[in-house]
Amino acid sequence: MHWLTPNLPAAYNLLSEISTERVETLMPYLSGSGALLLVAFLGIPALTNAAENIDMSKVRALAALPVKEIFRDSPVRELPRASYWKTIRESPIPVVVMFYSNVDPESQRLATLVRYISIKYKDKISTYRVMVGANGKPAKVIAADYEKSYSLDKTPGILFYDNDSGKMVLENEQYIDANYKEFRTPSLLFWKVYYNAACSYIDKNILD
Repeated sequence: MHWLTPNLPAAYNLLSEISTERVETLMPYLSGSGALLLVAFLGIPALTNAAENIDMSKVRALAALPVKEIFRDSPVRELPRASYWKTIRESPIPVVVMFYSNVDPESQRLATLVRYISIKYKDKISTYRVMVGANGKPAKVIAADYEKSYSLDKTPGILFYDNDSGKMVLENEQYIDANYKEFRTPSLLFWKVYYNAACSYIDKNILD
Protein backbone atom coordinates (compact mmCIF):
# COMPACT_ATOMS: atom_id res chain seq x y z
CA MET A 1 0.00 0.00 0.00
CA HIS A 2 2.89 2.42 0.56
CA TRP A 3 3.38 2.86 -3.18
CA LEU A 4 0.11 4.85 -3.30
CA THR A 5 1.45 7.56 -1.03
CA PRO A 6 3.10 9.94 -3.56
CA ASN A 7 -0.06 10.27 -5.68
CA LEU A 8 -2.69 9.63 -3.05
CA PRO A 9 -5.42 12.03 -4.37
CA ALA A 10 -5.10 10.70 -7.92
CA ALA A 11 -5.15 7.13 -6.68
CA TYR A 12 -8.34 7.66 -4.71
CA ASN A 13 -9.99 9.42 -7.65
CA LEU A 14 -9.25 6.34 -9.72
CA LEU A 15 -10.46 3.97 -7.04
CA SER A 16 -13.70 5.90 -6.58
CA GLU A 17 -14.66 5.04 -10.13
CA ILE A 18 -14.90 1.35 -9.23
CA SER A 19 -18.49 0.54 -8.28
CA THR A 20 -19.65 -1.04 -5.06
CA GLU A 21 -21.48 -3.64 -7.13
CA ARG A 22 -18.18 -4.81 -8.68
CA VAL A 23 -16.68 -5.27 -5.22
CA GLU A 24 -19.74 -7.17 -3.97
CA THR A 25 -19.56 -9.42 -7.04
CA LEU A 26 -15.93 -10.35 -6.42
CA MET A 27 -16.10 -10.84 -2.64
CA PRO A 28 -17.69 -14.35 -2.63
CA TYR A 29 -14.82 -15.70 -4.74
CA LEU A 30 -12.04 -14.51 -2.43
CA SER A 31 -10.57 -15.95 0.73
CA GLY A 32 -10.98 -13.98 3.95
CA SER A 33 -7.61 -12.25 3.67
CA GLY A 34 -8.10 -11.73 -0.06
CA ALA A 35 -11.45 -10.07 0.56
CA LEU A 36 -9.96 -7.77 3.17
CA LEU A 37 -7.10 -6.83 0.86
CA LEU A 38 -9.47 -6.10 -2.03
CA VAL A 39 -11.81 -3.98 0.07
CA ALA A 40 -8.92 -2.05 1.61
CA PHE A 41 -7.35 -1.46 -1.81
CA LEU A 42 -10.57 -0.33 -3.49
CA GLY A 43 -11.47 2.14 -0.76
CA ILE A 44 -13.95 1.20 1.91
CA PRO A 45 -15.76 4.59 2.21
CA ALA A 46 -18.03 3.47 -0.62
CA LEU A 47 -19.10 0.48 1.48
CA THR A 48 -19.18 1.75 5.05
CA ASN A 49 -18.29 4.79 7.15
CA ALA A 50 -17.57 2.91 10.36
CA ALA A 51 -14.37 4.86 11.09
CA GLU A 52 -15.48 8.38 10.23
CA ASN A 53 -15.77 9.47 13.88
CA ILE A 54 -12.48 7.99 15.07
CA ASP A 55 -9.86 10.57 16.09
CA MET A 56 -6.59 9.53 14.45
CA SER A 57 -4.55 11.65 16.85
CA LYS A 58 -5.73 9.33 19.65
CA VAL A 59 -4.92 6.28 17.54
CA ARG A 60 -1.37 7.55 16.94
CA ALA A 61 -0.90 8.27 20.64
CA LEU A 62 -2.08 4.76 21.53
CA ALA A 63 0.24 3.20 18.93
CA ALA A 64 3.25 4.59 20.80
CA LEU A 65 2.32 2.64 23.97
CA PRO A 66 3.08 -0.99 24.85
CA VAL A 67 0.28 -3.32 23.84
CA LYS A 68 -0.84 -3.98 27.43
CA GLU A 69 -1.34 -0.24 27.87
CA ILE A 70 -3.21 0.03 24.58
CA PHE A 71 -5.69 -2.56 25.83
CA ARG A 72 -6.13 -0.97 29.26
CA ASP A 73 -9.80 -0.21 30.02
CA SER A 74 -10.95 -2.01 26.88
CA PRO A 75 -13.05 -5.17 26.36
CA VAL A 76 -9.91 -7.09 25.33
CA ARG A 77 -9.14 -9.63 28.05
CA GLU A 78 -5.96 -11.60 28.67
CA LEU A 79 -6.33 -15.28 27.79
CA PRO A 80 -4.01 -17.71 29.64
CA ARG A 81 -2.74 -20.56 27.49
CA ALA A 82 -3.88 -23.06 30.11
CA SER A 83 -7.53 -22.11 29.55
CA TYR A 84 -7.31 -21.21 25.85
CA TRP A 85 -9.26 -24.08 24.31
CA LYS A 86 -11.78 -24.27 27.13
CA THR A 87 -12.54 -20.57 26.66
CA ILE A 88 -12.91 -20.94 22.89
CA ARG A 89 -15.14 -24.01 23.14
CA GLU A 90 -17.45 -22.59 25.78
CA SER A 91 -17.95 -19.14 24.27
CA PRO A 92 -21.56 -18.67 23.09
CA ILE A 93 -20.48 -15.94 20.64
CA PRO A 94 -17.64 -15.56 18.10
CA VAL A 95 -14.15 -15.10 19.53
CA VAL A 96 -11.24 -12.96 18.33
CA VAL A 97 -7.77 -13.63 19.73
CA MET A 98 -4.79 -11.36 19.12
CA PHE A 99 -1.28 -12.77 19.60
CA TYR A 100 1.29 -10.05 20.16
CA SER A 101 4.63 -8.88 21.42
CA ASN A 102 4.22 -6.21 24.07
CA VAL A 103 6.79 -3.77 22.65
CA ASP A 104 6.82 -4.16 18.88
CA PRO A 105 5.67 -1.54 16.33
CA GLU A 106 3.60 -4.00 14.29
CA SER A 107 1.91 -5.42 17.38
CA GLN A 108 1.25 -1.94 18.74
CA ARG A 109 -0.37 -0.72 15.51
CA LEU A 110 -2.49 -3.85 15.22
CA ALA A 111 -3.50 -3.54 18.87
CA THR A 112 -4.99 -0.10 18.24
CA LEU A 113 -7.19 -1.66 15.56
CA VAL A 114 -8.24 -4.53 17.81
CA ARG A 115 -9.04 -2.12 20.64
CA TYR A 116 -11.47 -0.12 18.52
CA ILE A 117 -13.02 -3.23 17.00
CA SER A 118 -13.50 -4.79 20.44
CA ILE A 119 -15.34 -1.66 21.61
CA LYS A 120 -17.57 -1.59 18.53
CA TYR A 121 -18.51 -5.28 18.84
CA LYS A 122 -18.28 -5.73 22.62
CA ASP A 123 -21.76 -7.30 22.88
CA LYS A 124 -21.36 -9.52 19.82
CA ILE A 125 -17.77 -10.79 19.92
CA SER A 126 -15.48 -11.84 22.77
CA THR A 127 -11.99 -10.39 22.27
CA TYR A 128 -8.87 -11.78 23.93
CA ARG A 129 -5.12 -11.24 23.85
CA VAL A 130 -2.19 -13.61 24.23
CA MET A 131 1.31 -12.24 24.74
CA VAL A 132 3.89 -14.23 22.76
CA GLY A 133 6.88 -12.10 23.74
CA ALA A 134 7.83 -9.02 25.73
CA ASN A 135 9.98 -7.20 23.18
CA GLY A 136 10.34 -7.60 19.43
CA LYS A 137 9.62 -10.73 17.43
CA PRO A 138 9.56 -14.06 19.29
CA ALA A 139 12.48 -16.47 19.05
CA LYS A 140 12.13 -19.26 16.48
CA VAL A 141 11.52 -21.92 19.12
CA ILE A 142 8.70 -19.88 20.65
CA ALA A 143 7.20 -19.08 17.26
CA ALA A 144 7.29 -22.77 16.38
CA ASP A 145 5.49 -23.64 19.62
CA TYR A 146 2.66 -21.19 18.90
CA GLU A 147 2.40 -22.36 15.31
CA LYS A 148 2.05 -25.96 16.46
CA SER A 149 -0.44 -25.12 19.21
CA TYR A 150 -2.65 -22.58 17.43
CA SER A 151 -1.64 -22.57 13.74
CA LEU A 152 -0.28 -19.07 14.33
CA ASP A 153 1.83 -18.25 11.29
CA LYS A 154 3.43 -15.08 12.65
CA THR A 155 3.31 -12.46 15.40
CA PRO A 156 1.35 -10.28 15.56
CA GLY A 157 -1.60 -12.28 14.38
CA ILE A 158 -5.35 -12.50 14.83
CA LEU A 159 -7.46 -15.66 14.92
CA PHE A 160 -11.24 -15.58 14.45
CA TYR A 161 -13.39 -18.41 15.85
CA ASP A 162 -17.01 -18.41 14.69
CA ASN A 163 -18.76 -20.24 17.53
CA ASP A 164 -22.25 -19.14 16.61
CA SER A 165 -24.70 -21.99 16.00
CA GLY A 166 -21.97 -24.58 16.58
CA LYS A 167 -19.97 -23.68 13.48
CA MET A 168 -16.62 -24.64 15.02
CA VAL A 169 -14.44 -27.10 13.15
CA LEU A 170 -13.15 -29.73 15.57
CA GLU A 171 -10.01 -31.59 14.51
CA ASN A 172 -9.46 -33.32 17.82
CA GLU A 173 -10.36 -32.87 21.46
CA GLN A 174 -8.01 -29.97 22.06
CA TYR A 175 -7.73 -28.23 18.72
CA ILE A 176 -10.33 -26.02 17.09
CA ASP A 177 -9.54 -24.68 13.65
CA ALA A 178 -9.76 -20.91 13.30
CA ASN A 179 -12.34 -19.86 10.72
CA TYR A 180 -10.19 -16.95 9.61
CA LYS A 181 -6.64 -15.78 10.21
CA GLU A 182 -5.38 -12.25 9.59
CA PHE A 183 -1.75 -11.21 9.93
CA ARG A 184 -1.35 -7.95 7.99
CA THR A 185 -0.59 -4.89 10.10
CA PRO A 186 -2.19 -1.56 9.15
CA SER A 187 0.00 1.45 8.53
CA LEU A 188 -1.37 4.47 10.37
CA LEU A 189 -1.76 6.25 7.03
CA PHE A 190 -4.39 3.71 5.94
CA TRP A 191 -5.65 2.83 9.43
CA LYS A 192 -9.25 3.93 8.82
CA VAL A 193 -9.41 2.07 5.53
CA TYR A 194 -8.20 -1.08 7.23
CA TYR A 195 -10.60 -0.60 10.17
CA ASN A 196 -13.52 -0.29 7.78
CA ALA A 197 -12.38 -3.39 5.90
CA ALA A 198 -12.20 -5.39 9.12
CA CYS A 199 -15.66 -4.21 10.23
CA SER A 200 -17.09 -5.04 6.82
CA TYR A 201 -15.64 -8.54 6.95
CA ILE A 202 -16.92 -9.15 10.51
CA ASP A 203 -20.41 -7.90 9.67
CA LYS A 204 -20.73 -10.03 6.55
CA ASN A 205 -18.81 -13.17 7.44
CA ILE A 206 -18.57 -13.52 11.22
CA LEU A 207 -21.88 -12.08 12.42
CA ASP A 208 -24.07 -12.79 9.39
